[in-house]
Amino acid sequence: MGNNHKDSAQIIEINTDSKRIPEPGDNIYLARNNVITNLVEHDTPLVSLVVLGYNNLEKYTKTCVECILKYTKKTNYELILVDNGSSDGTFEFFESIEHPKKKVIKITNNLGVFFGANAGIKVAKGRFIVGISNDIFVTQNWLENLLKCALSDDRIGMVVPVSDNVSNLQSVDLNFADFDDMQNKAAEFNVSDPRKWHERLRLTPSMTLYNRVCMDMIGMTDYGFFHDFGDDDVTFRVRRAGYKAILCKDVFVRHAGIATRDPEVFRKSLEKGRTTFQDKYYGIDAWDDVNNFESTMMSLVKAKQKFSESFPNILGVDVLCGTPLLEIKNTLRQQGVFNTRLSAFSTKAKYWLDLKTVCDGKVEVDRVDYIMEYFGHERFDYIIVGHYLNTYAYPYVFLEHLLQLLDNDGQLLIKIKNSYDIGTLLNIIGINISVDNYNIHHNSIKELNRQLDTHGYMIKDIIIEQHTFNNEIRDLLKNINFSDKNAYHKATAKEYIINIVKN
Repeated sequence: MGNNHKDSAQIIEINTDSKRIPEPGDNIYLARNNVITNLVEHDTPLVSLVVLGYNNLEKYTKTCVECILKYTKKTNYELILVDNGSSDGTFEFFESIEHPKKKVIKITNNLGVFFGANAGIKVAKGRFIVGISNDIFVTQNWLENLLKCALSDDRIGMVVPVSDNVSNLQSVDLNFADFDDMQNKAAEFNVSDPRKWHERLRLTPSMTLYNRVCMDMIGMTDYGFFHDFGDDDVTFRVRRAGYKAILCKDVFVRHAGIATRDPEVFRKSLEKGRTTFQDKYYGIDAWDDVNNFESTMMSLVKAKQKFSESFPNILGVDVLCGTPLLEIKNTLRQQGVFNTRLSAFSTKAKYWLDLKTVCDGKVEVDRVDYIMEYFGHERFDYIIVGHYLNTYAYPYVFLEHLLQLLDNDGQLLIKIKNSYDIGTLLNIIGINISVDNYNIHHNSIKELNRQLDTHGYMIKDIIIEQHTFNNEIRDLLKNINFSDKNAYHKATAKEYIINIVKN
């Protein structure tokens, strides 16, 4: 009986005669790279392109593959073509493609995007893996530029190009007339420029290049996200594994497909996915806690001459997961400043971990009253406050602390909620304009100026953000007798964005 059992056993031999034990690196990223370099075969391609096709052969898939073959000639890559259960000849088309390093996977029944994508990733051998859906049309220099970014830093785990038909401030409109015009304009657009490599907390990829080491660390798809928010989850896992997620603004690819989904089905899917994300990340919301780009504030951020010899020290206070900090970093990078030091202070502990993923300085959590205990010995070139100043219990005491932390030529960027806007009146008469429910102190700009002058500071810039009204409310406001335009703008102002500097 024993011999029969031995005879039926499957023996798997793995030949490692040509391998050696990897050398430890000076840090965790080098150590991981040493391992992967030692384990891969000598003829391993640099990149694995995984193309996922499901029907739409004539509409998208043929053009998708043709663009890859035409515009990806400078890089050693394998082409993995996955037919995700198509019924229109996609598999036969994939079989007909001529490429020296081609693999074709046929899935008999479509079980969703993630299943098909994972099937391709499992057979990928490259040091970098690119996932491409069949409605993406790549362009000249697309892969070369993405690789330049990815290879510039061992800590970069995923890189995403800009495109059209995408959300999350990742969309670029090249204003092209047709396919050929798109390719010509993309060729002019796709000029490698490190100033345009922007770090993000969250990415909504039309296509993604992954560092193989990072993907091995984070694993593939979380099975819980078979609905929406799977992309958000991947970005969070990349960051929490110690890697960076980069939006490569020097690469444009065409996203030709526009999803058409039943509105109610889509709404429910978003609701489920958003709840799943919050459950997984202990209350973090992929939208509300991440989408605070503070674009108006960023328009006020200016690099200083001294940064040619030093790097800016930046503090974010109550910036949620940290998007405003990264946006200052990206804004300065766009202006040619490549090194920054980010620190954060938060009054909510749930943001600590994600702030740590983007900050190389300290991240502290406490009541705002104690901010000086943590940062009192430091001086910052930029301080940005995510909450409205007049929502803090003692706004001018807090303001005084912030001014003490500001370097002599620094910028303090704050927001003040308009406590005298017309929203309250409209809500009283039954018209809801989504006024935020804050406990607001009635602090005027005049009083703020007086407080600043006492400490030797002034308001350099002030930008008024207006409420967005629908036509019904606009018609209603026409019947209100405002004394002048200033009174109208004061009543309809939502908030004031303020840049404070030394007087």
